Amino acid sequence: MCISNIKFAVLVNGSPSREASLNRGLRQGMAMGEKKLVTRRWENDRPIKDLFPTLYESCRDKFATVNKFRSLDPLLSNYSKWDFNLVHLLLLFCSMCHDNLATMLSHVVFDDLVEDQVEWSVSSTGVFSVSDAIYTLIHSNGVITPTWPKVIWGNNVPTKVMLFHWIAIHNCIPVKDVLIKRHILPASQSNVCIWCLEDTETTIDLLLHCKWSFKIWAELFSWWNVSWVIPGSIEAFSFDWFFGMGIKASKYWKLIGPATIWAIWLDHNDFIFNGKFTCCSALIHNIKLKTFLWASNLNLCNGNQSHVWEHNPSLLCF
Repeated sequence: MCISNIKFAVLVNGSPSREASLNRGLRQGMAMGEKKLVTRRWENDRPIKDLFPTLYESCRDKFATVNKFRSLDPLLSNYSKWDFNLVHLLLLFCSMCHDNLATMLSHVVFDDLVEDQVEWSVSSTGVFSVSDAIYTLIHSNGVITPTWPKVIWGNNVPTKVMLFHWIAIHNCIPVKDVLIKRHILPASQSNVCIWCLEDTETTIDLLLHCKWSFKIWAELFSWWNVSWVIPGSIEAFSFDWFFGMGIKASKYWKLIGPATIWAIWLDHNDFIFNGKFTCCSALIHNIKLKTFLWASNLNLCNGNQSHVWEHNPSLLCF
């Protein structure tokens, strides 16, 4: 089936251009570019299907086996050797790759009575798992285990808040500079922080270090009767929510921290796109209310303890 009745338009500075029709349709049943790839002229003006005949035929046959690349070695009885049938060995690089591949596979012994299967060599069971892959990646390259997965995934907050927390840790939220580059905001608009109007708006500044954001955090610290120095990254601050506030208080700060950065972000967007501004006291009240509802659903407090939560939540830790 050929699909040729589609029209499209190109966005120019955020505005769609005049609609245009496709001159050639998309033909179902063949991957785009497949025919051009296998018939394109390569070395000595020969197509790839002639340069790599065995490989080409194996790719086309979904039931192909490794036997296509094996041939009996007359010098070694009951043994076989690899025969990749690569005409492209005229190139030095391809020749080196061929030799390396043959060396890697030289120790492989075939048993025609056993069916081929894929095994994950890192695992003792031969079954792939994400945990084994991460463990291998970390320990093989000497990479320090990141702490942020512990403070995000599995936390009892809504999924959208969890995802925003993850994006914020990776410094990938669309702050004003990103919105300007994507032509969502006009180029004439300044990229300074919308709250303090002093520094360039960044993820860290917007959610943690801006004067306005810092005031929100200070009020929340005072609410819990704690003194805290805000770290230089969201990852470090997130680790404080989970492990630095004390065992009894951390179960509440696991909710308060993500809820706060989420509330700041929503208020930021409401101001950018709708021109609505929420005062600091109203935003803090919304954070307290939201976290109280989350904590109640998790049985961390009772529904009739709203007065305690509002005025002295540290009493819930006793």
